[in-house]
Amino acid sequence: MSILEEVLVEEYERSERVSRALTAELAGLPRGSVRERTINGRPYYYLQYREGSHVRSDYVPREDVEALREGLARRKEVVAALKEQERSRRQIEKALGRGFADEHAGA
Repeated sequence: MSILEEVLVEEYERSERVSRALTAELAGLPRGSVRERTINGRPYYYLQYREGSHVRSDYVPREDVEALREGLARRKEVVAALKEQERSRRQIEKALGRGFADEHAGA
């Protein structure tokens, strides 16, 4: 195996490790979006998310809204990073050829 192939394989394995860590982090982050409703002139906040084909709304206390929004923003960042890692692995698979892709299919 050439030095270039070794570097690509190392990068592929690093990308897999990063993806596993990001996936684990993603499991602990909130899903959905924060919605504000005004009832009798007062704002109330709800986390809306899908559960199967149903949209659920959970009340969020005012003091927890900012932390929830930060968690939702972090989730977007993690999802984008996972997509980038997947794109990077596809490029490496193309560069290393069919045999490598067959060996690592589903990994």
